[in-house]
Amino acid sequence: MYKSTEKKSLTQKVSWEPNESYAEYKARKYAGMQGIGQPNSQKNSAGNCLKTNIIKTKCKCRTCINRRNRAKGKRKQNIVRKKMKIPNSRFHGADAHEENWKSGVRVEVKAGKQVEQVEKAFTRAKLQSDTNHKAIGSLSKPFVYVAMPDGTENGIVCFQLNDIENVCYEILKGFGYFDSS
Repeated sequence: MYKSTEKKSLTQKVSWEPNESYAEYKARKYAGMQGIGQPNSQKNSAGNCLKTNIIKTKCKCRTCINRRNRAKGKRKQNIVRKKMKIPNSRFHGADAHEENWKSGVRVEVKAGKQVEQVEKAFTRAKLQSDTNHKAIGSLSKPFVYVAMPDGTENGIVCFQLNDIENVCYEILKGFGYFDSS
């Protein structure tokens, strides 16, 4: 429990000056304090890197690279969650982890160089399929790429996120869930 003198120093009376923004007022009011709602300029992406003094968006130090990678991953996760029509979590921070998504499927989103080979294989296969189906006139069907590694009878299915409704509908139709007429 705080003593009355300590508590008084934590809740300073600071008035809002007419010539300052709300952000400046908050920075003055909560200067030296930490916690929820406090600006954390050490970790956010604005400004210069503390290690190299280069702008954070161009810095090549491991901390800045990791910060950009994490931000890119979160952006991609948000895109996937919205396109898969997975509802928002009650607390926005929970959406950053796919394990917390309210969905009937488990999802893991990967971005960056680690998925370039998958994208290249998918693009080559789609180009081959587009060329062949253009000749027979069935280009309107959604494209699904299935990778079947040697020694397995279970494949890996890939398709573009924009085609998710069409692919799911066509697959369920093939399983007899919808009238195929």
